[in-house]
Amino acid sequence: MAFFSTLAGAAFLAGRALFALVVGYLALGNLLDLEASVGYARSKGAPLAGVTVPLGSLGLVVGALAVLVGVYPAVGALVVLAFLTPITVVMHDFWTMDGQDRQNERIHFLKNVGLLGGALVFLALSTTTWPYAVGLGL
Repeated sequence: MAFFSTLAGAAFLAGRALFALVVGYLALGNLLDLEASVGYARSKGAPLAGVTVPLGSLGLVVGALAVLVGVYPAVGALVVLAFLTPITVVMHDFWTMDGQDRQNERIHFLKNVGLLGGALVFLALSTTTWPYAVGLGL
């Protein structure tokens, strides 16, 4: 797939930037309030939360940057997928809750599903030449 117009290239760059902004913001939030993030993960039964939360969050930052600048975007998209897939199911299990907690977790679950969809699109396009990108890849 080629990007045949400047508008298509600019839209793809804007999509990458928005994706990276959201993923990066969420990851930095975890890192800046690590104690609360680890505590929440532990409360949900996440294994080795003291290790997986900071490592996963750093991975999300790296993955978001890789997609944004086009440096090994397949690896970046895979890192985001690897982190968000289990987290979405384990941490945002809205089906086990009632009331406002159910609504809040459903929103986070659906947000993550949307981000997973974006990561899959970037993975699918990782073998094409990306406009406005560094262009290093596998």
